[in-house]
Amino acid sequence: MNYEKLTYSGTECNNYLYFSFDAEYFDTEKITEELNIKSTSVMIKKEPVPKSTAWKYQIDAGNEIDLESYLEKLIEILEPRIDIINKLKEKYILTTRIQFVIDIDINPESSTPYFGLNKRTIDFLAKTGTEVDFDLYKADTIGILQK
Repeated sequence: MNYEKLTYSGTECNNYLYFSFDAEYFDTEKITEELNIKSTSVMIKKEPVPKSTAWKYQIDAGNEIDLESYLEKLIEILEPRIDIINKLKEKYILTTRIQFVIDIDINPESSTPYFGLNKRTIDFLAKTGTEVDFDLYKADTIGILQK
């Protein structure tokens, strides 16, 4: 018996990135008010999950593989608010993070997502003490066919 493994291809990807304020507990409405940006989502700590509270501003990229342009859009929104971000972090004892969530197409003929951390982005990260995190998901195989 020979088996051929089918690979993911042609299905919608759900690539996105977000900036978040994180801590065990804090008033997410205060972040919205003081930052003057409406969050795209919030998580409030509960037992057993979520394990922390988060205020998030998300930019969806869908199937796009050029995530650098979406990161630049996010930095454009946040960069003028560096001082406010730092004051919020200090006032409410928060951490900040830019999170990439990326679906990887395992079809060898498909391009993989790419992004760059240009000087402007690195400057923003340094001035705000923001961490960068990546969640990479390999698309599930469709299945195995018997030949």
